[in-house]
Amino acid sequence: MNKEKIGYGQPPKSSQFKSGHSRNKKGRPKGSKNTLKLLNEALSQKISVNQNGKKIQISKKTAMLTQLINKGIGGDIKAIQILFPYMLTIDMKEEEKEQVLKALSKNDQSIVDLFTKRIQEQTITEIENKTTKNKGQK
Repeated sequence: MNKEKIGYGQPPKSSQFKSGHSRNKKGRPKGSKNTLKLLNEALSQKISVNQNGKKIQISKKTAMLTQLINKGIGGDIKAIQILFPYMLTIDMKEEEKEQVLKALSKNDQSIVDLFTKRIQEQTITEIENKTTKNKGQK
């Protein structure tokens, strides 16, 4: 007869979970949202604000950042403390980008410049198309 060691942390083989079978049959429902997803959805919702006398739609996230920046401009130390690390990060990334561009050969630099110019032209064209469509709808 085969003697199994049975005791604390060593249950008999017959009562152990079978491989491939979950005790939580239903599990977490597909599409259920965690807190981060819910927060992102809430921050992505659009709100109406007046800007230079015109009503525009912006995300709540954009509105919050704008308010934080405006408070920092007004001298609110807490707002400045919150924004300062992000400002440094942006500056560092800009410096890194400039260093990479300086390291490129002239041929590579001309390719980057051409690509940048094409993207700018495409963006301008898209904006013009949207403006034309909006004027046609009014």
